[in-house]
Amino acid sequence: MTEPEYFRAIGRLEAQVQALTAAITDMKTKVDSMDTKLADLDRMAHRWKGGFAVVLALGAMIGVVLDQISRLFIIRP
Repeated sequence: MTEPEYFRAIGRLEAQVQALTAAITDMKTKVDSMDTKLADLDRMAHRWKGGFAVVLALGAMIGVVLDQISRLFIIRP
C-alpha cells in the first residue's frame, strides 16, 4: 500500500471508531433511562404491595365482624 492508501484506511477506521463511540454513548443513555424506569416500577410495586396488605387486612377484619354478627342473630339448630 502507498502512503495515501494508508491515510485513507486510517480515515475509514477513525470514522468507524467515531460511529462506535456514538453508538455506545446512545446505548449508555438508553440503559440509564431503563434503570430510571425500572426504579420507578420497583417503587410502584412496593407501594402496591403495601396497599394490598392493607386491603387484605381490612377485608379480614370485616369478614370476622360479619361472621360474629351473623352468629349472634342467626339461630342455629
